[in-house]
Amino acid sequence: MKVVPIYKSMWKTRILLSISVGTLVYVLISVLGGQNGVWAMHQLKEQRQNISINKAEIERINEELTLEYTALRNDMDVVAAYARRLGFVGEGELLVKISGLPTYYTTMYDAGTIMRQSEIKFISELVAKVCGCVVAVLMLVLLVLRDLSKGRISFVRSRPTYEAGLHVGGYDASSTTTYL
Repeated sequence: MKVVPIYKSMWKTRILLSISVGTLVYVLISVLGGQNGVWAMHQLKEQRQNISINKAEIERINEELTLEYTALRNDMDVVAAYARRLGFVGEGELLVKISGLPTYYTTMYDAGTIMRQSEIKFISELVAKVCGCVVAVLMLVLLVLRDLSKGRISFVRSRPTYEAGLHVGGYDASSTTTYL
């Protein structure tokens, strides 16, 4: 049976933990700020609400204009009132002009407001992936530095010492050889 040294399994654990944290950061960035994320959906809902408000205003203006059109087609008194505003008089009527006032009435019709589609802002996929990778590497570096500071791992190899041609050192638990 081959025994895997404990530091190799510790490295695997640290690498897997770093990759997991990096992946978690990537997923969080994608879900919160990605193209189909929460932030983009919020912007789309705001646009939909603004479009609904504008549509209701245009429908109101359309109803007013439809009523005015119907009144002008069917009611001669309304036509006469508009003609008087424009300075026309009917038979048997006298025209009285007051100086300083305009002689005609201009009606400006509101056709609604122009709405332009605004671009949805989001965090690109590449930025989310790069952030996830950077966090994974930083996490691995921090874990290694922590182990170095606590003395769990060392990158310096100690050379074995020999006396009279025999290896002097501690007892190696993975081997069955004992030294004299």
